Amino acid sequence: MNLRIMLILTLAGAAWAQAPAKQESPAVKEQLDKARALAGTRWAPAFQFFCIAPRANSNDDPPIEPSKIFDNVYLIGNTGTVAYAITTSDGIILLDSLAANQVESVLLPGMRKLGLDPSMVKLVVVAHGHPDHFGGSPYFQDRGAHVAMSKEDWDTIEPRPGAKAKGAAPPKRDIEMKEGQQVGLGGVKITPVLTPGHTPGSMGFIFPVKENGKTYIAGMFGGTMLTTTRPTPEQFDQYLNSIAHFRAEAVKAGVEVEMQNHPLMDDFTGRLAQIREGRTGAANPFIVGRENYPVFLDVMASCLKAQIAVRGQP
Repeated sequence: MNLRIMLILTLAGAAWAQAPAKQESPAVKEQLDKARALAGTRWAPAFQFFCIAPRANSNDDPPIEPSKIFDNVYLIGNTGTVAYAITTSDGIILLDSLAANQVESVLLPGMRKLGLDPSMVKLVVVAHGHPDHFGGSPYFQDRGAHVAMSKEDWDTIEPRPGAKAKGAAPPKRDIEMKEGQQVGLGGVKITPVLTPGHTPGSMGFIFPVKENGKTYIAGMFGGTMLTTTRPTPEQFDQYLNSIAHFRAEAVKAGVEVEMQNHPLMDDFTGRLAQIREGRTGAANPFIVGRENYPVFLDVMASCLKAQIAVRGQP
């Protein structure tokens, strides 16, 4: 991302942060107050990001040290975008695969640093059809791995006949994920939930993770709308419906672990620091509890409504 775009995003975030104090309408205040009350202290970083200073991820985001966060889950990437490696008895599942230009420089070295063999990647599960999520998947597909994405987003990224390629080539159409039809390896089953809005076929995922031999249920809302500069009112409505839908499925499944592929909106680096400290007896900070996980989604929705209200002000 060049300096001019970064400056625009910074100024846009600053303008939004100042807006409520200068021209806060009753509708905006209502949504901000609701979101702030919902967030409390646990989700204060989410409130700060979604309500006060949203921004897009960038290739210039600081790198994250490749880390093991559960017995069977590892992360690689930067503070803007990460991919997760889930180990199973039949190979490795990747949740997203970073951008194509990050495979050799970030993803593969990160896996090796964690003691993971990239040749053991057998399945790449892509949350949505943007290059910073599917870009690395052709590397693994060319080496025998399957790639799973929603049909809607396969349709979006598939090159049209005769069209000139823009950027790195997408993966070849492979597994078409459908809501509720699990995909996985070696006993690890991932349940996809269709959450359109960010892209036509964005997916959220519900899946098991292990901590000290115990199984917990994780949720990842994989198509998060980071900024509200371009979406149409119809996309806003669709996205809010998607949040509500994923929330219902998460509650039904008993989701208690919060994970994101864009870790901009929660205290991600703080959680990693807690894990690296390795305090004996301390709970894994990604385990937030069944009663708290839905609140994260409620904050996301309330902040989006506040941003919609700001856009509607004269």
